[in-house]
Amino acid sequence: MIVAYYTSTFFMDVMLETIQTIKNKVELHVFIEISENSKNATLVNIKSINNFNFIERPETVLGEDNWKYFKPYFEGVKSVNFVVFKNKKSFSIETILNSYKLGKYLRNLKISVFHFDNVSQRSLGLYPFIRKVNTCISIHDSKSHTGEENWRDKLVNKVFYKKTKGFIFYSTYSLNEFRQHYNSIKTPLIDITLLPYTFIRNFIKKTKPETILFFGRISYYKGIDILIDAIPQVLKTFPDQKFVIAGTIQYNYIIKNISDPKLKSNLIYIEKYLTIEEIAEQISNAKFIVCPYREATQSGVLMTAFASEKTVIASDVGSFKEYISNGKNGILCLPNPDSLANSIINALENENYKLLQSNLTNDSNSDKINSIGDKLFNLYNSFKTK
Repeated sequence: MIVAYYTSTFFMDVMLETIQTIKNKVELHVFIEISENSKNATLVNIKSINNFNFIERPETVLGEDNWKYFKPYFEGVKSVNFVVFKNKKSFSIETILNSYKLGKYLRNLKISVFHFDNVSQRSLGLYPFIRKVNTCISIHDSKSHTGEENWRDKLVNKVFYKKTKGFIFYSTYSLNEFRQHYNSIKTPLIDITLLPYTFIRNFIKKTKPETILFFGRISYYKGIDILIDAIPQVLKTFPDQKFVIAGTIQYNYIIKNISDPKLKSNLIYIEKYLTIEEIAEQISNAKFIVCPYREATQSGVLMTAFASEKTVIASDVGSFKEYISNGKNGILCLPNPDSLANSIINALENENYKLLQSNLTNDSNSDKINSIGDKLFNLYNSFKTK
């Protein structure tokens, strides 16, 4: 069975883990979309894509020094290539022409299954070439987060969802949410488990942790204001505790009270895109991670933290409870300042966070890998009978 797996730089951390589950069961060809808008992502930091070919080898895009970290993940994969879109516009004549070239390339592979790891706006031009190919889609967000709605994404989803023969989700919560919003879709829906994002381990260092960390993109649904309002309550019990908020603001979100004089000496705010090395540095220096989200499907921050052997305090929303056993490997709280503050205090008292950390099970995950691989292979194989 020949499978083309199409993703983007934004989802490389989850892709690296997912392909481990299926690469030895099928002939797998991986395509990674990169554009002016996505050349800087969690695992990729490219200064310029102007000199790249449309289809480009990974060692050329990433550079030999960086490729050495990625290469082990692709052992057993038939091929891996970057698909380079130089136009900043996701909808353009150039984008469509590039998609046409990619379509001809895909036809030569004679693929059996086309697996989208989240459909992108630029992939819309691929539709004419894969409409006769068995297609499945991994869904990262069943619906847009509050404050992040985008009509272009809705258009692309509408086009591809109609002919998709299977959908993959990274949590039962996400699957059920999708079923509620797209109840007319009758094709198979399966959920698989997110695996810890192990790539971060290349850069984690052993240091004495001192901070409590929030990292990642900053948007309304992430609950930054909840964390900021919780900090003064924590400082009443632990007046010397340091907090770090690090990431880039999305969708013109405005953080209120970030400059509160009462927090000045205890809160470090880093407003910038963080490279993987910088993320690893902040995680290494953290006692634990906080995710005070108002809503969530699944969390890459959680998987990055677990891979780094750091426990997490998260709001009991979305799929967090599918990955966090409350009081065992992390703490679940309500999405409000009082509950978050009490949970942080509980983790700090007698250094309870260390006990939670010791319960993290970041082993080889071989059983999970085999189980996920079987689920994906069975889904691909089911298309033959339709």
